[in-house]
Amino acid sequence: MAAFVERSGISLRPHSKTHKCPDIARLQIRAGAVGQCCAKLGEAEALAEAGVTEGLLITSPVVPASAIARLMDLNAKTEGLMVVVDHPANARVIAEAAKTAGQTLSVLIDIDPGLHRTGVTSPEAAVALWREIAGASALNFRGVQFYCGAQQHIPDFEARRQ
Repeated sequence: MAAFVERSGISLRPHSKTHKCPDIARLQIRAGAVGQCCAKLGEAEALAEAGVTEGLLITSPVVPASAIARLMDLNAKTEGLMVVVDHPANARVIAEAAKTAGQTLSVLIDIDPGLHRTGVTSPEAAVALWREIAGASALNFRGVQFYCGAQQHIPDFEARRQ
């Protein structure tokens, strides 16, 4: 896979939930991965504590105040930390926490692919969220996240198209 992405000129950021092991994360990074995805803040904290401190992406929104405080601590200990947001109010709170901490945090807009778990549910909501992020000096917009795991495991191409 590393050779494929290198030939294709794209980047690979494997999800650590498949192994939850810092040693495997390091092997993946040595093989060319740009970092690790982490479903939860605690997973990113565990990787960072074990020395995997670059290119972490937290793929679920971080909302409670206590978790946002932990996010700021993690941001201070890592390089290139990113987190998804899916609501302007959450972006505002994270931006204020980053500003108070004297930090900048990179964020991605989480888009709901129809699973109704997390993510903005319309183009209008995505634009409103982007405007909130763009207006926050402590946030750095890095793109969008769209994950639909149920559909990626449908082996038949025609079934996936439907």
